[in-house]
Amino acid sequence: MNLQFAVALFLVMFIIASLSGCMTAKQTWSSNLALADGAKSNDPAIIDGNVGTLGQSQYVETTGDAIMGFAAQSEAIIMLPGPESIHRVVIHSPNLLAFDIWTTDTQGRWEKVKEVESNKKKVIDIRLNRTVYTSAVKVRVRRTSDDAGLRRKNVRNVRGWQTFSGHVKAPAKIAEIELYGYVSESDKTEAGSHPEVPMLEPLSASDDEELDEIDLYLK
Repeated sequence: MNLQFAVALFLVMFIIASLSGCMTAKQTWSSNLALADGAKSNDPAIIDGNVGTLGQSQYVETTGDAIMGFAAQSEAIIMLPGPESIHRVVIHSPNLLAFDIWTTDTQGRWEKVKEVESNKKKVIDIRLNRTVYTSAVKVRVRRTSDDAGLRRKNVRNVRGWQTFSGHVKAPAKIAEIELYGYVSESDKTEAGSHPEVPMLEPLSASDDEELDEIDLYLK
């Protein structure tokens, strides 16, 4: 009986010690990196720290065919004052349904790091599959709850032909985009080992991506 009691007591102490170790090692979120001094956006309202102000994603400029311009996607871009390790993105939006998150890599090239196909929340809390070290984050809007109404307004069928009088994809209404990393000594060490990430001006979608969007819409 005493041996059983000793074994049970050991197991209880082991579990308590393990939980205590996990709590000690638990990582905490950084402050909102999008509010850092020097951070910029293609709509300042989305990083002003006030969810009461409503901004929106901006249409990507296109050249050439007018229909391509009417079907252009919109993007919300945040340029950080320097490269940071990011693991969490929080978007406050009442109409955003489908979108991608892109970041710049160490060569300054845009890389897709997350796809969201069907969102129903107004506060979208996203954890990336890995911590991304970057100086820029882009939310590329693919679908909003306002798209159908905008198409009805700007697309007409005339004798079997579709005519366009304006955009067919609505911008996302965005009150705030928040960016977070982890606060831990290991993250600080890891961040220090990365090469410098060049700062970029906001980039437009490629012509091929725009043509793909047109093909999907016209089908």
